[in-house]
Amino acid sequence: MKKSLKSSLFFISLFLFPYGLYAQISLFRIKVKSGLESTPPYLVKYYNSKNWEKFYAEIQQFNYNANFEYTIRVKKTQTAQTSIYALAEIINKSQTKNTEIAIWDVAENYVNNPTSGKLNCLQVKSSKKNKWEYISNPILGFDYQEQYRYRIKVKQTKAKDTDSIQYELLDIISKERVTDLPSVASFLARFKWNLLQLNGKDVSSNKANIGFDAKNGTIAGSTGCNNFWGNFGIKGNVISFPRLASTMKSCNGANIENDFFAVLEQKQLQFDIAEQTLNFYIDGKLVMIFGLERE
Repeated sequence: MKKSLKSSLFFISLFLFPYGLYAQISLFRIKVKSGLESTPPYLVKYYNSKNWEKFYAEIQQFNYNANFEYTIRVKKTQTAQTSIYALAEIINKSQTKNTEIAIWDVAENYVNNPTSGKLNCLQVKSSKKNKWEYISNPILGFDYQEQYRYRIKVKQTKAKDTDSIQYELLDIISKERVTDLPSVASFLARFKWNLLQLNGKDVSSNKANIGFDAKNGTIAGSTGCNNFWGNFGIKGNVISFPRLASTMKSCNGANIENDFFAVLEQKQLQFDIAEQTLNFYIDGKLVMIFGLERE
């Protein structure tokens, strides 16, 4: 009986042993994104994926072309030591037209949309242009957070026979938090500030004003003719208003708009706050006085 049992175990071992040497092979289907400068990683979607995911392994025998989007079947060979991926079949290959890959800097705050008046425009600057521009269309896949400065890689796809452009995030290259505003910004944000004097002249009848949003680091107001908006920053006793924008209405009669913007665009604009006034100085000379409006 013991001899018979040993013999049985021996033959079972001989039967099972070769199967331990065999690799396991499986097939799966993925969609591969176009517009990638180098691979791997690939950006892929599985059959049940909603978002693009990174696939870091090399897919052997797959000659990727960035101008095409693919649907492929991949063969996975799993051994005890590693996983090997190889192209089994190209199910679909479609060329993407009117696309461009760009590197963008994205500013840390939304700005007003001139059409809707809502804070939903992103400020972006491409590596090809040293100029901030505004986009109101969303960037697909980009979970934007204010108070962070980003550098991102974006695919721009222009719809055929239209001027409509779709933006899609390919990669976040960097993300850095911008220094928070000092507490004085919170005080400024509590009130609306009406312009009383400009360059020593009483201009209260023009009804120019400015309002501050300390949470988002933005401003909005009126010159008495056009509405304006943008960002503000405070460092010590210097206040700055980068990336100002405004509506473009024609202003009839005498107006203060040119002188108003000439002050706000100064790079070394000093300020202080008296009991109920906000005062701006250029080289120590008082050039603007705003009075607070209590609600």
